[in-house]
Amino acid sequence: MTQRRSSRPSRRRKAKHHAGPYLLRRGRIFYFRKRLPQIEPNQGSNLFLCLSLRTEIPLDAVKRSAALLTVYETEGQKIVDALKNNLLAPADAKSLLMEVLRAELARIQEEQKAMGGASEDELDARIEQLEAENKALRRASRRQDWSAVQALLQKASELVRIPLPEPLATDLGSQAMTLKRHLNDVEIQVLKGDDVRPASSSLRAEHGAGDFDLFVRSPVLLSQAWEQTRKNHPTPSMQSSIDAFARLALEFFGDIPITSLSKERQKAFFAWMARLPKKQGKGHGKNRFKSEAAVVLKNDEIEKADAEDHIVIEALRQRTDISNAEKRALLTEKLVPRLTMSTLRNKRDALKRMLVSAQDLGATQVEVLSHKEVERHVAAQAPDDVLYVRVTKPKLRMPWSDERLAQFLTCPIFTGRSSPHRRWKRGKRIIRDATYWVPLILLTMGTRIEEVVLLKRTDVRFRNGYYCLAIASGPDNAGKSEDANRIVPIPQLLLDLGFVEWFQALPEKHGILLFPEAAERSAKGDEAGAFSKHFNRVLHQLGLRDFDADFYAMRKTFLSMLRSAEVPDGQRQAIAGHKHGNVLNIHYTAHNTGDLKTAADKADFDIEIGRRRQFGFSVILRSNLAQAENLQVDVTLTEGGEAATVTIKDDKSTQPLFTYVREAAPTSEKLRLVAKELKKILASHALCLPQNAAKRAAFEHLQALA
Repeated sequence: MTQRRSSRPSRRRKAKHHAGPYLLRRGRIFYFRKRLPQIEPNQGSNLFLCLSLRTEIPLDAVKRSAALLTVYETEGQKIVDALKNNLLAPADAKSLLMEVLRAELARIQEEQKAMGGASEDELDARIEQLEAENKALRRASRRQDWSAVQALLQKASELVRIPLPEPLATDLGSQAMTLKRHLNDVEIQVLKGDDVRPASSSLRAEHGAGDFDLFVRSPVLLSQAWEQTRKNHPTPSMQSSIDAFARLALEFFGDIPITSLSKERQKAFFAWMARLPKKQGKGHGKNRFKSEAAVVLKNDEIEKADAEDHIVIEALRQRTDISNAEKRALLTEKLVPRLTMSTLRNKRDALKRMLVSAQDLGATQVEVLSHKEVERHVAAQAPDDVLYVRVTKPKLRMPWSDERLAQFLTCPIFTGRSSPHRRWKRGKRIIRDATYWVPLILLTMGTRIEEVVLLKRTDVRFRNGYYCLAIASGPDNAGKSEDANRIVPIPQLLLDLGFVEWFQALPEKHGILLFPEAAERSAKGDEAGAFSKHFNRVLHQLGLRDFDADFYAMRKTFLSMLRSAEVPDGQRQAIAGHKHGNVLNIHYTAHNTGDLKTAADKADFDIEIGRRRQFGFSVILRSNLAQAENLQVDVTLTEGGEAATVTIKDDKSTQPLFTYVREAAPTSEKLRLVAKELKKILASHALCLPQNAAKRAAFEHLQALA
């Protein structure tokens, strides 16, 4: 008996994850598939853009597809134009033809050296063969058949990493055929007895190739230029910068001849770098607990950041309760920060160093983009979208506020903590190590982080009646410049906290360094970076981490205090290790110890220091900085960038102290009344303003109306 099938159509079970309209699954991997617009009028298009998303996870596929769709919306017309014209950029076509010319002239030169072993009949036969080939090349050109030069162009393409259009564009094919015929003419002259150098002079001049012997050498590759740049700039800080740039360039271009870096290819490189997340390269997972780093491609990091941004932008685009200006302000806080323009300018300088170094290896000079050209090209990549914001978050390095300083100086690090591994927990222990002393030295002496973590015990000196620190005193701690080498008196705050007594009580097993535990945090010689990461983690646990007012900004805080105390420029520069006129700091600080001690002590932190029985040494008892209440300011923006709403709160009350909602068309008089009321509230309070620059500007403008 056969089972009867139901006539009702079967319903397929709905997929658990909807992959999206532009996703295609082949096997386990998802692909992005988008039909291209019609190429010819009145015809549909059967052409698709199909790219592997390199994931089998539906959610990841959706995110990556969204990122690709965003790119396609801005670059789609270029793809269509390329299909219509089937042309390479002129600079890329020139790079291919130049490599064909170089390789063929090098071949002819080698064959010229071996000509002595060939008979006259063999040479004559070769000449006849080349003449016949030239006739065949002319006939093929008329038919637009470029197969005769396909192999030459393919070989050049593999070296310079410029993909050939398929099929070959008419313009490129025609130029390649002409070049091949001229090369055959050169080879014929050489076979008749001429030297390859004069025989090829007119051809080389036509293509801008100079000295023959220099031109036909094997091209200088990017990796070779990298090594030469390292030799030309041997300092550790430069080596790190060179290596970082070279890895980016190799990932983007491949190991190509340095002379193929045309301006157009440079522009594409900088446009790509402008999309890199600010924290690129940090996802490898390598740390002191894991020695092996995972390989993370920059393209993957860009795709991930683009997908995250796309989701955030589209979510905000759907909102109708806020203005576009407010949406852009929110986007500056939510989007993934990309490389700053300052970083891109530094990368441009790194590229120039590499191109100059390549000339030492015999490469011809390559013109590099100017800073302005880089900036203009990056700006030109912006899509026509009212919500487009390129978030970079450059550091402003703001001085620490009085409120933040008071919190920091009375935190568990200095007043008592629970254990060495929980510096942020209150307790009955104070451990005076690098975590205790290094930030205090930065804050009271304005030193650089690397200058302090590398201090030796022998750098503690007694000169002219004052205890001092010899900063950047040895070849292993030479400082940022010659002016960094200086002798600075230890300020009274550190003396009152017992720095000298602590130093004098150090046992011999402590070692040569003053803070060995700070230097031991780094396995690759970046002691300052390793200690900064450690201390930033501590600041985060204390609730004191701030993007602009970071650990290094303690130096700026100290110098700002000296400026407010009207300490002369020369003394400030000598203490901080800045250039001081024509006099080296090492000589100036050696003879002005007393004056510098008085100047450094003018940085007033307004703290009380006393002894506590359980510690056995002096500690910070309290701070009198920032006695006023700290208020939090929240602002939203109108379409014109003015304050739409202002809310002011404190930590002690659930209700706001001040609320302002802008009317549709407020009069100047009403705005002045609001500003006056606002000023009364703020007169005796410290403020935490929004970090967004547009919101701060709107709030400050409202205050200015009173």
